[in-house]
Amino acid sequence: MKLVMQPTGTTCGQACIAMITGKEIEEVIKDMKTDGPTSIGQLMEALDFYGISHAERNTRISKKNPFPHECSILTVHTNAGYTHWALFYDDKYYDPEFGLIDGEYTYGKITSFLGIYH
Repeated sequence: MKLVMQPTGTTCGQACIAMITGKEIEEVIKDMKTDGPTSIGQLMEALDFYGISHAERNTRISKKNPFPHECSILTVHTNAGYTHWALFYDDKYYDPEFGLIDGEYTYGKITSFLGIYH
């Protein structure tokens, strides 16, 4: 997995899709038709567009599901008060805003994840 940093404050979702697909973020922004904030539905549509298998829905972090799938798009409620997308892969966090994190994620609370199957 190659870390892709988000070019603007609102393109974390597009950066996650670029990391999963190996595409340039500019191409993903063009294909998704937005350089603004994205919903989980938009991310799922982009994964479908690129032919990437994924879970049918976001799974909340809970006692039943305490850990994300080995490759997941994470929903993060940041310490700064906004919602953010990051990628979890191979026990590392590929965060398009904060960089590669090997260890505990400290930039906010991970509340849910979308499993990616590739």
